Amino acid sequence: MMANEWKKTWCTTRSLNNLVEMGLLHNQELGGWRAPEEESYPDPQVGEIVVFEDFFKRGFGVLVHPFLQGLLLYYEIGICNLHPNSILLVATFIHLCEAFVGIEPHFDLFCYLFCLRKKGAVGGSKIAGGVYLNLRDEMKNRYLSCPWNTSLTEWYRWWFYIREEPSSATFCSVSYVPEKRVSWTDRPEYTGQVEELMNLIDWSRLDGPGVVGNFLSRQVMPCQRRVHSAYEYQGGQDSTRMHRDNLERPEIQQMINELFNLADSSLMRSDDRMHVYKLGRPAPKVNNDFS
Repeated sequence: MMANEWKKTWCTTRSLNNLVEMGLLHNQELGGWRAPEEESYPDPQVGEIVVFEDFFKRGFGVLVHPFLQGLLLYYEIGICNLHPNSILLVATFIHLCEAFVGIEPHFDLFCYLFCLRKKGAVGGSKIAGGVYLNLRDEMKNRYLSCPWNTSLTEWYRWWFYIREEPSSATFCSVSYVPEKRVSWTDRPEYTGQVEELMNLIDWSRLDGPGVVGNFLSRQVMPCQRRVHSAYEYQGGQDSTRMHRDNLERPEIQQMINELFNLADSSLMRSDDRMHVYKLGRPAPKVNNDFS
């Protein structure tokens, strides 16, 4: 019965090498990936997880960032249960915290802003993308404008295997159907520090495409474990970059066009956006308890 929850993969070695050429995935030897080649149902080997090509176009990488691992544990879901736009949502939040606030991604702030929801019962898999992260209704005027591209279709057919480190906390079961937990909608009990953080951010000068465009231009994957955070980024030779060559502005814009509905009237001009922090432009001192 669980086999009905998955579709025969369209992923091939060639399609994965296209991601490598785009600077979104390490080569096969370094990245440890394996194309299923027309398998109908995932059968990962020991040490492998099942992921989707569209994850890597949205800031995902392996080894998986501890913050994303923590969310999977907290919500009691697996990585393959998430929709690609939920990966982009987490990547945007991580980069917002690191590059625009100058702190590590803040768990209570995340839970204050977002909740987890189950996909509608009609159509689709209960496993592959069976849940999604969503901005809470009461937060819609207090967070970034992020008009995700919701017309993504058949992304779930592009699954493949990738190696994760032994004893990794990245849960992945191809037969696990998530069931709603209290944690999916819980909010932090004490919100004083969260409100302090919210007040540190000039929301009028930020939007989703601006944050995403910045990590795309830096060629870093926010959802990937890195040797240092985005506020310590060192420029073109930074060790966290996926690729040494710089992307041209039209290339970045094309990627943003695929991720967002840019017809949204709430988006701002690029010259109005906040500057980001990096090693040469350090973030101001913030409360040491923001962690």
